[in-house]
Parts: sequence; structure tokens; C-alpha cells
Amino acid sequence: MHITIEKAINDHLKGEAQENAQDFIAYLQANGVAFHESDNGFWHPTYKGKNLFTLNVEVSDNGDASFDALINDLPSTWEDESVSINERTKEIIWKNVRPCEITDCGDCSPGITKNIFGKVFNNLCGSFLGIYNPDAETYNCLKQLFDGLKDDIDKKCIRKLN
Repeated sequence: MHITIEKAINDHLKGEAQENAQDFIAYLQANGVAFHESDNGFWHPTYKGKNLFTLNVEVSDNGDASFDALINDLPSTWEDESVSINERTKEIIWKNVRPCEITDCGDCSPGITKNIFGKVFNNLCGSFLGIYNPDAETYNCLKQLFDGLKDDIDKKCIRKLN
């Protein structure tokens, strides 16, 4: 049964986690994003037909829920060392890289090497960023990431997004 991401957020997240997720989804929608649910309960936000990342409201066996974002690409401008990126944004991104041994998905082994803001990370999963239960500050980072990807799509300089 397909449900909307809004319903999943309202049904499973509580308090500040719910408010932050609702704000993020509203921000994406206000900027032209559509949501497509896959059969396994993951949502794929798209902008102008291009997949941006994957979102999930994960509910554990004990009923706890989390809001997760799995990201395959960064905005192209973020790879340009001449572009000024807030240090806190860099720290949030670095903290959330996902090596293959953590994800254990088996799909991307042996993983990719990626230079992210001057730091080299090896053996990364194809969805190399995994942000779980973001706080308000991390949601702001996700909004910046979305804005950069949206700009890439508008300028038609997307490399990996399909």
C-alpha cells in the first residue's frame, strides 16, 4: 500500500523530529519537488524529472521511528574549491559519509573514492551520504544541498542524477 511521505511523517515521527521533517518536505515542495514512493517505502524526491536523493521514514520493531536521507551526489559547485562552503556544513557532510562496510548493501563493493571538501574518503557506498534523524541544523544543510542540486539541474550540469 502506497502512502504519502507526509502521512508517514505524521503517523510515525513525534515532536521536534516531526516538525523538522514537515518543514523540510514543505521546503522541497515549495521549490517544485515531487515525491515518488517505491514499493519498499522509500520516497524519491524529483525535480524536473531528476532524482535528487532517497528519503525514508524507518520504523523499528520497538516502534521508534527515524527520518533518513540517502544521497548519491553533491552539487557540482561544492566540488569547486574556490566556492566558499560554511565549515559547519562541511563537518555535517563529513560526519555522515557511509563506507561500504557500514551499509553492507553488497551493491557497491568495493566502493568509490571521493574527495569531499578536500578530504579523501575511500570505499564509500554509492549512496555515500546517509543522514539519519537530522536535527534542525542538519536539515538546513540538506536544504543547502538541495538548492545546489536544483541549481545544477536548472543549469543542466548534472553528472550522475538520473
